[in-house]
Amino acid sequence: MLNAKNCCRTGKPAPDSYIPLGECITIRAIRVYSSNRPADVPSRGLLLLLPDGFGLARHNLILADRFASEGWHVIVPDYFEGDPLPIQMLRRDNTLSIDEQPWPEEDKQKLRDLDFPAWLQRHNHPRVSSLLNDLIAGLSEQAENATIVGVGYCFGGKHVLRLAKSSLKAAAAFHPSFVEAEDVAGIQAPLYAGLAEKDDMVPASLPEDLQAWAIPKMKANVPFTMEIYPGVGHGFAARPDTNDDVIRTQYERAFQKSVEHLAKTIGGEN
Repeated sequence: MLNAKNCCRTGKPAPDSYIPLGECITIRAIRVYSSNRPADVPSRGLLLLLPDGFGLARHNLILADRFASEGWHVIVPDYFEGDPLPIQMLRRDNTLSIDEQPWPEEDKQKLRDLDFPAWLQRHNHPRVSSLLNDLIAGLSEQAENATIVGVGYCFGGKHVLRLAKSSLKAAAAFHPSFVEAEDVAGIQAPLYAGLAEKDDMVPASLPEDLQAWAIPKMKANVPFTMEIYPGVGHGFAARPDTNDDVIRTQYERAFQKSVEHLAKTIGGEN
């Protein structure tokens, strides 16, 4: 079980100065961030980026724009329906109490008001799966026979596994949270899993569990690759502390591994 007390407190937010390249639109009543490839870059299809608990925060939009620059039309769903975890969790100086943070009172109150178990209940996994299935249906209507691949981070890692059973041609999951054996059963898309060596927010047994669940439960002959990234903790692939050389290096490596895996499995590797 995820360590709820410290959930999502690791990592750094992206700078407010970052200007997203895409736009927010609505598909099947679901708000999404849509980032398209540059006109001079060949298309690789559609990529569904399933974000961590911070939803459409800038660090997730940066990832979307980076994948778009590699040739994908990227969709990031707001499956928290306008209710993501407050970004102040990443901005907080954990040596100080909430009252001692050098913030406006409004920002402090967001952390005081956060009830993580209640937040999880509002955005329970059946609800999120339902929203994603609806989104997939809407995307399929817009682009019939589109090749859809997916990458998920933290909270989104569990759901990219679920979608890899039927809706995705390839999938990558980084430091996935809340993963259970049933999430892996029946996966039919080539899967890459990137785990953090120092991840104290998922069970220590997760690497062994994924191996044990994947081998007998994924469909026969479906490629499964798992890699443990040294020297980093939970969230490194989505919200890195770019001032830390080790984290920044592993963040870049995780991105490149994603691109290589997703491109190779759809036959579009450069």
